Amino acid sequence: MSRGVAATPASLWFAAVAALLLAVTPLPLWIAPARPDWLTLLVVYWVLRAPRQVGMGFAWLLGLALDAICGGMLGPRALAMSVVAYAALVLRARMLHHTLPQQMAEVFLLSACAQLLLRWAQGFTGHTGVESGFLMGSLTAAFCWPVVSMQVGSRRRLEAWDGAA
Repeated sequence: MSRGVAATPASLWFAAVAALLLAVTPLPLWIAPARPDWLTLLVVYWVLRAPRQVGMGFAWLLGLALDAICGGMLGPRALAMSVVAYAALVLRARMLHHTLPQQMAEVFLLSACAQLLLRWAQGFTGHTGVESGFLMGSLTAAFCWPVVSMQVGSRRRLEAWDGAA
């Protein structure tokens, strides 16, 4: 089983702050439903890249931070990010060997799972209204996955993470 590569704490926290800022940056109303699920992308990326350093606890903290920033009930995003991190850890060995379109489909499913868990938890507080395009963010997150996962240099590509880097 592969161990992944080491990630510096500074790069983890820089990426986390960037994802949190992207998640709360105001967008025009016509494009807001298609906002990529940046936190899910970040969690999946770092779980695949450095599974020993980033796991369910890190994902839970990021989700809790986004809950605190957005206001409302604390915990739904933390739960969703924990489930996404667990699923990414379980699927890690498979995802590293899949083609890019297959990885995009898996990212879409993980992001959609997070959105459904979030809507389920919000249903307990009386927010029963579900927008017709609430999975648009999951779809755009899947289309952002190639940009997130592929970086300059062959050692940084997702396929290289499977071996000892």
